[in-house]
Amino acid sequence: MPHVVLTGSVPMEELFRSLRPIMIRKDRDILRTNDAFMNAGKTSILIESLAVEAGVKTSFLALVSSRDDGVVVRLYPKLEVEKTEGVKRILAEQAKQILTSSPGLSIGETNLSSYLE
Repeated sequence: MPHVVLTGSVPMEELFRSLRPIMIRKDRDILRTNDAFMNAGKTSILIESLAVEAGVKTSFLALVSSRDDGVVVRLYPKLEVEKTEGVKRILAEQAKQILTSSPGLSIGETNLSSYLE
């Protein structure tokens, strides 16, 4: 499962307010995020995401959830999603955006390191 752990401390409400839509267009491919939703307990954020690659659309939810050592950015686990290059790149771009807006965080465990460069 593609994921990025960001270690450190950041209030989830602050992180939620800092999220901005992502839009990447290259040739005919489009990677974007839309609306984000925080749960009532303020422990998780769902982000509507879309990857269009070679004319094939993949809609999915990115999940940012808190954990003891920071937050993790990954696919919402209840949905079956093909882990395409575009899907992985959206997750990595979301993690980079969070890192930029929350300087107290750093990259921990991940299997997307090549997308974070």
